Amino acid sequence: MATVTPDLSSIFIVLAFLGALIAVRQIIVAKAGTIKAKLGTSEREIVLLDAYKLERSLQVSLLNIGGSRVAVLHGARGQAAMIKLEDGASVDLNTLKGEHADAP
Repeated sequence: MATVTPDLSSIFIVLAFLGALIAVRQIIVAKAGTIKAKLGTSEREIVLLDAYKLERSLQVSLLNIGGSRVAVLHGARGQAAMIKLEDGASVDLNTLKGEHADAP
């Protein structure tokens, strides 16, 4: 039975790649404050309020971003949709139950 020994150049390539990833991570962590300030997100806090599973691979999440409520609909394929919810928005309970206002 033959044993496979890793080539020294292959090991070096993998170690160099991992080293580059760690270096990039450290730069991002070190400059996180500057990056947040440039993006304008340094003073905004993001809080997950609730999440609902709609279907097997479809979920809606309710977030509080800097005092504004945002609903995010996302699926397994990476597609997402966001909508900002206005203050004082009301929900008709009949709509949530699947009933229509004109139904008898």
